[in-house]
Amino acid sequence: MKLSQLTSINDDRDISALILDSRDKTKDGLFFCLEGLTVDGHGFVDQAIDNGCVAIVHSKELVKLEGVAYIRVENVMDALHDITSKFFDYPSQKLYVYGITGTNGKSTTMKTVRNILLRFGVKAGYIGTISVEYNDHVFAPSLTTPDIVELQGYLKDMVDEGIEEVCLEVSSQGLALHRVDSIDFDNASFTNLTHDHLDYHKTMENYFEAKKILFDRLKPEGFMVFNADDEYSQRLISEGYSQQSVTYGIQKEADYMAKDIQLHENSTTFTLVHKGKEYHVVTSFVAVFNVYNMLGVIAILHKRGYELERIIPELKDIEHVDGRQTIVDIGQPFKVFVDFGHAPDSMKNVYEFVREVTPVGNKIITVFGAAGARDHLKRPKMGYVSSTMADHVILTEHDNRNENVVDITKDIIEGMPNNNYEFVPIRYEAIEKALMMAQAGDSVVLIGKGEEKFIYRDYGKEVWMGDEVAAREILEKHYGGK
Repeated sequence: MKLSQLTSINDDRDISALILDSRDKTKDGLFFCLEGLTVDGHGFVDQAIDNGCVAIVHSKELVKLEGVAYIRVENVMDALHDITSKFFDYPSQKLYVYGITGTNGKSTTMKTVRNILLRFGVKAGYIGTISVEYNDHVFAPSLTTPDIVELQGYLKDMVDEGIEEVCLEVSSQGLALHRVDSIDFDNASFTNLTHDHLDYHKTMENYFEAKKILFDRLKPEGFMVFNADDEYSQRLISEGYSQQSVTYGIQKEADYMAKDIQLHENSTTFTLVHKGKEYHVVTSFVAVFNVYNMLGVIAILHKRGYELERIIPELKDIEHVDGRQTIVDIGQPFKVFVDFGHAPDSMKNVYEFVREVTPVGNKIITVFGAAGARDHLKRPKMGYVSSTMADHVILTEHDNRNENVVDITKDIIEGMPNNNYEFVPIRYEAIEKALMMAQAGDSVVLIGKGEEKFIYRDYGKEVWMGDEVAAREILEKHYGGK
């Protein structure tokens, strides 16, 4: 696209790529001098030019080189969103966009909404923590909410391939860092807010304020969906975020309520109450927290215009989300659960369910670690939850990054009131120890990594087979054919 079509300057050179990282090699690129928390893009202009950029969007004074176009603006981030929308031809305006934010439940809710839409014959895509998916394409995500250039690129590809609707997870960092400012959302949902990501946000209030941005930016005709049992959802409602809104919940009065919940090892049943009418619901998802997720799915799709009588039957055998309450069973005499939960509240939810389906007198053995270079404050809280809700805890590596796993583990142990733990630093060996320790009727919970196929080291990502694959491999070795 011509530079004159993207900016206010009269320059007809072609721009082939929008560049945020000066290290990216390109041809005829347009570089944006974004100012981050630790790095200012204005200091990397020469590198961007050396790597093929022919135009620079900046807000500070620069030494100008001949042959390079310079576009000075008041706010580079605002210009980035305006230019990105033009460059990709406003793709989110051509799609129906579902947005969801909250600490827990985003992936399960959005993936399930998308899977039901596909069953209804809707060409739907998904962008979130787990993957980027549309038609036959499945990509590993760079972030839960990618930067706006990557995100708009995916949306443009979706439009080009006939996708009609897209389910988008929106992280608090993505909102705070303005990654979705130019996305045209048609609805917005809020699951809950619990302790997480305070390494970035510092306080729960800042965390909440970041989440609010999604609802601030929702178009006037869009609708909102709130978890009535969450105190931060109630705050949003009380502060006037209630345009065409609906609520769901179990405890507080809501538009979509669940009662008579029955938890089973491989399914859950409950009665949905909506406008005085009751509906029997059977879902292949397990645990009370997934009742919330299914209520969210029902509320979103019903508000979208689909009949409850059409939505509810799909929940009975709906596809599970990889790494979320995954059951590993090759015939061993004990239960094995894999879950992505890595915040104290989500861990608590998982342990509560596992205790519900573990026979009285049998043990829960859990394996987990905490992320390095991330929220230190939640580590002792994770320790407390695991120590008080599991019978035996095996502490191990997670994503250590530039921290020593021993130091991370010490932080976790500080919150553990019981001496019911041991430390096995290598994750595979920790999983093997837990599985070999389990007796008939026990439950093993591998929590924190879920389906992730990598572990962050100080030098970057290292390939990891995933907790489910590791567990299955170990079980096959010891129990295969028995």
